[in-house]
Amino acid sequence: MADNFLSAAARHYVDSGLLLASRRIDNAGYLAGYTVECSLKAIILHGSGRNPKTYGHELSTLGGLALDLALLLSPSWRRYRPKSITEILAVFGDWNPEWRYSTTGELLEEKANDLVMTAEKAFKEILIPLVLDGWEEIPQ
Repeated sequence: MADNFLSAAARHYVDSGLLLASRRIDNAGYLAGYTVECSLKAIILHGSGRNPKTYGHELSTLGGLALDLALLLSPSWRRYRPKSITEILAVFGDWNPEWRYSTTGELLEEKANDLVMTAEKAFKEILIPLVLDGWEEIPQ
């Protein structure tokens, strides 16, 4: 099965919103982080041709050095740098895929709301422009 980071980002974005609306707070915040991760990995893959999985799940690296390298190697891709990348990385500063093992109720609803709303910014600033420019098919 081939990796499709934008399709995964779209799926995680939609699911995080549905989970938040259903008051499944912990999983909403958890999947919001994967929305950001997969969106950044899509830019890195297309911009640099490098496998973004080598950067792991560290959002500060993906949105920092890895993104900078991809955009340096492909200057035309600079337009895909999220305008709110600093805000995105700040909100997700403590996000960790290990949250899947946390105690239910540990993530506060206010924090989950912030995560899902910020993931929406990443979705709109990365996924939509890539689809509109023809780099990816519209995720189902």
